Amino acid sequence: METHENSGRPTPSEAAAALEAAEQARAAGNAPLRAWLLPVTGLLVAGVMLAQPLADIAPLATLALLAVLGLGWWLAERLYSRQVSRAGIAPRHLTLPQQLVLAAPLPPLWIAGQVLDDRWSWVWLVAAVLSAGWITAYGIVHNRRARNSEAK
Repeated sequence: METHENSGRPTPSEAAAALEAAEQARAAGNAPLRAWLLPVTGLLVAGVMLAQPLADIAPLATLALLAVLGLGWWLAERLYSRQVSRAGIAPRHLTLPQQLVLAAPLPPLWIAGQVLDDRWSWVWLVAAVLSAGWITAYGIVHNRRARNSEAK
């Protein structure tokens, strides 16, 4: 005799709903970075560069500034991960090549600031603006590409 009790198999409508939920979760996993993450990172880097002339007064200030940058980035990353996890999405991170492209202009700007600081005191302002602008623009382009790949 055959019973019509629930045999553990989903009905066709339940299976379709589960498939739709899985598809939405997969698409959400490719979500762009939060719009505020890279501009905040740019501001942190700019702040460190703007404070760099103070490091000439106190040599240990450079290490302190780099520690502040690291702590600020860590806090921003934790906030980002917490916000995204609460939304039910796996946090998206930049790949190593993307991180290298993002960071590539920063060492030359830092070196230019160090070398040209004695000649032009405003060089750190230029380096800070260029750094913040580069990081923010990279975030915009990265997110646009991520959204375009989601739409396909």
